[in-house]
This record gives sequence, structure tokens and C-alpha cells, in this order.
Amino acid sequence: MKHVLRLRWLLIGVWIVGAILLTVLSPNLQQLVAEKGQITVPDNYQSKEANELLQKMNDNDGPIHDLVLVFHRETALSEQDKEKVSSVIEELERQKDLLEISSVLDFSESEEIAESTVSEDETTILVPIEATTKDQSIAELRVEIEQIADKVDVPHALTGESLIEEDIVINSEEGLTKTIYITVVLILVILFAVFRSFIAPIIPLITVGISYVIAEGIVAILANTINFPLSTFTQIFMVAIMFGIGTDYCILIISRFKEEMHSHETITDAVIATYKSSGKTVFYAALAVLIGFSTIGLSQFTLYQSAVAVAVGVLVVTAALVTIVPFFLVLLGRKLFWPFDKNVEHKESKLWGALGHFTWTRSIFSLAIIILITLPALLLYKNEQSYDSLAELSDSYDTVKAFNWIEKGFGPGEIMPITVVMQLDEKVDDANDFQAIETITAEIASLEEVAKVRSATRPAGDIIEDFLLEEQTDLLTDGFEDILDGVNELRDGLNDAADEMKEQAPELDTAKDGVQELMDGTNEVRDGIVQIQSALREIEDGLHQGTTGLDEAIDGLETIRSNLQQTVAGHREILGGYKQITAGIQQAEKEMQEAANIDFDFDIESMKG
Repeated sequence: MKHVLRLRWLLIGVWIVGAILLTVLSPNLQQLVAEKGQITVPDNYQSKEANELLQKMNDNDGPIHDLVLVFHRETALSEQDKEKVSSVIEELERQKDLLEISSVLDFSESEEIAESTVSEDETTILVPIEATTKDQSIAELRVEIEQIADKVDVPHALTGESLIEEDIVINSEEGLTKTIYITVVLILVILFAVFRSFIAPIIPLITVGISYVIAEGIVAILANTINFPLSTFTQIFMVAIMFGIGTDYCILIISRFKEEMHSHETITDAVIATYKSSGKTVFYAALAVLIGFSTIGLSQFTLYQSAVAVAVGVLVVTAALVTIVPFFLVLLGRKLFWPFDKNVEHKESKLWGALGHFTWTRSIFSLAIIILITLPALLLYKNEQSYDSLAELSDSYDTVKAFNWIEKGFGPGEIMPITVVMQLDEKVDDANDFQAIETITAEIASLEEVAKVRSATRPAGDIIEDFLLEEQTDLLTDGFEDILDGVNELRDGLNDAADEMKEQAPELDTAKDGVQELMDGTNEVRDGIVQIQSALREIEDGLHQGTTGLDEAIDGLETIRSNLQQTVAGHREILGGYKQITAGIQQAEKEMQEAANIDFDFDIESMKG
């Protein structure tokens, strides 16, 4: 401490110059918080993996933002209001390229779109907007869209997850300013009550104020260079902890200095004695806080990681306590306690002495008093957790206003819904894939807390019947019935052809054999199709019965597989019969021409019919 006192002017100069340089040269911490301070989850969490998959679906270079422009009146919107909303949509469409807007959903395009964008009471119209911010910021995009919407007199507000995050940053900056003002006022009141002096309260504020400016600059440099963790609460954490412990330690040091002045001849000796007795207490207390906030950096959640900035602040304020405070103690001496500087001897507090004596001698009553004070808080505490980030914002923000309108007209899940992302190895391009998607969709929709699910089979929240396996089964059954009718017609035609051949010359024996084989194959095809139809009906019954019919559906599919093999074999026999018929007819035609010199023309195509 002797060296500190001897170099006190140099040290105070270093503090002042350091504060000025860091203020001028270091990056703007609030801007860094806006850019990097979003609260995120670790990479191994499902929500982070889902976001990465969604980004892969994005063909644009910049980030995608889903925004919603909301038009609302307390009563139903008139036709004139709807025309004005349409004019805003048209203007957004005209400026799509300039604003980097990918799509704008127009409620007037179709009834399906209107059902999902116009509330049932027609008080609210949603205009979903998908945009990128490759060449602009989300704040600039917000201003441009609001300027277009402001051209109509229909009440409106713009919201979206990105805008809510931006408003949270703005709210945190406003909260930081209020926190600093309230903290300074409270500290002044407390210090004045403790020291009953107009000068002593200023010393802790100067000490912690310089420490905060330097710590903020250091954190900004670290965040800009080595990706130091930040959040919207970083600065508030630093202000609360640094001003709290800084003031506490200053009270301890200044109070001890007041005692030591009465026991030493010089101010310098009093300062040295103060730090010999109280310095260790301050050092170990600050060390415990420093270690505590440093270990928070080992957590995975970015909100907790951002509290590491407090450790930087504690380190700086501890250094200030042993360099800046001694400077003012030596500089001011007894004047530190003006206007009561003429009588600065330390006196025992009668109030704290009485309380200490009561607690020591009446410990049971003391515990009873503590229980009476804390019991109501324990009984009323419900341990309810909230994940509502909007709770941090007041209704004065447009994002909150628009969200409340949407919640009132459509329900809270219409904006920022939960998204389930699936990654497949192959493209979704057949009925089985869509049926699998619908099965998952139905399971999610059956949850009690879920109001509506949108998916490939439910783009507007309602199921598309054509995607259901039951519907596909009906179509397949109808198709096989048509095939069966055609096979029956073919069989009848073959019978007629066989009767005609009986009346022809014996040379047509080969053709008759082919016709017989063709008829046999046709019968096999017909029997196979009948069995397939039966299996399809079993599958359909099983699907209607739900999960309990799954085994029946599987058995039916196995039957279809077996009978399809039989049908294919029948088709092969038909093909062989056709070949034999053709060969027989050609041979018969040749022989009859040679025998009777007659042109015999047998139309194989008519027989096929």
C-alpha cells in the first residue's frame, strides 16, 4: 500500500487515460449485444439442429425472416378496409426485389388463404411476409414495410420473431439506462444515511463508475475479437453486481478509515492501517465473487455464459478499490466526512448494538421473527416458470400489439408455432411417404395442447383426403374392378374365338391350343384380381379400425404380393397364348391358301377385342 500511495497520482492518471481510450477506441458494446447477444441453446439440442436443417432449405444467401403485418379493428373490417389492405399488399409486391421479399400471402387470392389469414369475426387480417436481410438489416426492413403500411388508415402493426428479438435488445438498453439511474440514486441515499456526509457517497460512485467504463470496454473488445459470450442482460448484470459489491466494499473501507483516523497521527498511516485490517476482507470477498462468476462460463446456456462479463467487472473494481479509493482517502482526509468532519471519531451504533444483543440473548424469538417474515413469501411462491419472451416487453411495442391481435383473432400459436423438422434420405414422392407424414401429423394433432397442425398433407391445417391411404385404397380397388371387367370381356371374346375355330379346318389346332392357354391365363388373372380386391378391402377395414387393424393390413398386403405374382404368371401365359394363336393362324392361312388357293384373312386384333 505504501507504493500505491507514493504513485497515487500516476495511478489515477492511468485510470483516467485508460477510461478515455477505451471509451473512444473500443467497439460499441450495445451494438455488439444487438448483433451477437441473442440467447441461443447449445449445438447438441434438438431446436438448434432443427434450425440448421431449416437453413439448409433456404436457397438465399441471407437469413430468412418470417414477418406478419397485422391489420385490426375492434369491429369487423369493412370492404373499404379490405381494399386498403389489398393496396398495401400490391405495393409490397411491386417492391419485392427492392425489399428482398421472397413472398407475400394475399388473403384475396383464394378462399383457402382467406381462411387462414382472416379471422372468423373479420376483425383481423394477417399479411405473412417472408424476406431476407442479405443487403439490409432487419431494422431497415421494418422501417420500409411500416412506411408502406402507414399509407392507409387501417390500424396495423408488424411482428415476427426477428422483430421481437430486436425489441428485446432495445428494451434491454432502455432498462440498462433506468437501472443505472435507479442504482445511483439508491446508492447515494444509502451512503448518505450511512456516512451522513455529502462527499463520502461520491467516492464509491466515482470508483465504480470508472471501473464500469473500463470493464465495459474490455468486454466489448473481447466480444469483438474472441467471441466472448454476450446477451441482452450482460450490461445489466455488470451494473447490478459491480455497483453492488463496489459500494459494499467502499463502505467497509471508508468506515474502517474513519476508525483508523482517530488512532493514527497522519492520514497516510490511517490508510495503510485501514488496508492492513480491511484489505484482506475485501480481497477474499471479491475473490469468491470472481471465482463464482468465472465458473458460470462453463455452463452451456448462453444467458448464463454471458454472466462471465461480471467476473471481468469484479476484477477491475477490485483493482480500483486498492488504487482509486486510497487516492481519495489521502487527498480528502477528514474532509471526506464533511459537514461532520470536525468530529470523525468512530462511535458504536446503539441500534445495531441493541439488535445484536437481542439476537444473541433471545435466539428463539429471533428465529420466530425471521420465520414470520419469510413464511408468507414461501407460501405464496408458486415456482412457475415462463418461457414467454414477450413478457419482457410492454404493450407499447408494435410487436406485442400485433401478437395480441393475432392471439385474440386466431390463437397464440398462429405466430411463432413449434416446428417439427424431419430429414429423409430420399425424396417424398409417393403415397406411402405422404401417408407416413400424415400419420405423424395425426399423432401430433391428437395432443391435448395442440390446436392445429400444418404439414405436407395439411397445408392449411385441414387434412387433404387424397393423401390418405384409405383414399388411395379406394382408388386402387376401383382400378382393379375396371381391369376385372376388361378381363371378363377378353374371356368372352376368347370363348367366341374358340367356337369359331371349331368350325375351321383341322390345321387350326395350334391356334386352338393357344386360345385355350390364353383362356387359362386369363382365368388366373381374373382369380388373382378378385383376391387382390378382397385383400384391399381387408386393408381398408383395418385402417378404419385404427392401430388394432394394422396386423390385418399387413396380412392383406402380403396376400396382394402373392396374388400379384400369380397375376404376372397369368399374364405371361396370356402372352404365350397370343404367340401360339398368331403362329397357328399364320400356318393355317398358309396351308389353306396352298390347298384351295383362297385368300384367308383372320383379324387377330378383332379377336383381342
